[in-house]
Amino acid sequence: MLPVNSRIGIWREIAASVWQISSITDSSFFATVDAYHAGELMFGSVTTCAQKTERTSALIAGDSLDYYMMQFYVSGSRVARSRRGEQVFANGDMLMVDMTHAIETESTAYTSFDLVLPRRVLEPLLIDPDALAGQRLAGQHPLTALFRSHLMALYHAAPTMTAAQAMAMQGPTLAMASAALNGNIDPEVASSVRMAAWLPVRRYIEEHLHDLHLSVDQTALEFGVSRATLYRMMVRYGGFASYLRQRRLHRSRDDLLDPSKVHLTIAEIAERWGFANAANYSTAFKDLFDMTPRDFRHMTRSRGHRMNELGSESDWSRWLASMR
Repeated sequence: MLPVNSRIGIWREIAASVWQISSITDSSFFATVDAYHAGELMFGSVTTCAQKTERTSALIAGDSLDYYMMQFYVSGSRVARSRRGEQVFANGDMLMVDMTHAIETESTAYTSFDLVLPRRVLEPLLIDPDALAGQRLAGQHPLTALFRSHLMALYHAAPTMTAAQAMAMQGPTLAMASAALNGNIDPEVASSVRMAAWLPVRRYIEEHLHDLHLSVDQTALEFGVSRATLYRMMVRYGGFASYLRQRRLHRSRDDLLDPSKVHLTIAEIAERWGFANAANYSTAFKDLFDMTPRDFRHMTRSRGHRMNELGSESDWSRWLASMR
């Protein structure tokens, strides 16, 4: 409904809460977002013209968004470039966007059905929550198709649903999302007995990350398995020590973002998470997040400031900017 010459500028401003719009190739630009917000869920549909978008390391550091965005492409196509390489999404495929990982996309005109969930809500249900960035779920996969049908049905029912009814759908939607994501991992891994035990082991490690004496022996004893069994369970994560180190790097990242910890030096945060050598910590952090801890902390801006810049007309964008 807006004049053509003002649409692109407004879209860039609204999208700034999530994406940098690096290029728009259609002079008669259009975009329609129809979104619903219910408790921990945000879902809806996007129809827009061809464009290029990206989440850079600088943007990630600046907005501190920590959620998953799942996008099903029901018309048009989108190319995504991430650490997984380049992948093409079309014909009902799903793109998994982890907002803590850099990604570039290039699309034709497309329509998608989207679901947004805070990491803290979905992560406990996932086998490998840190390996999903840029993942493609093929549209013809049975679990992907069921999840897509569920999301589209939820979207079409939303206009007549009460708030209580929408809230009641949170559990089933989480279950459907996790089933699709866990069910799309390599069949050899998914069928392994060790994967059945992995979720409780991962929860235990997560709950004890602050314990700098946490060891493979302690964890094996907790679950009544041998060291060798635990090592086999964790081989796809690089082993126990590698997984523990990565998770502590993620937690240190949270500390760098936390305004209540601004008084702590980077070396103190590193030591808090078991990195006695600040230089080694900086190298490990950069390898994982493509940015040094110092640069990351420096580029982190007030989330409240970003949200206040958004117009009242773009509630969906404010919802995205506030999800953690």
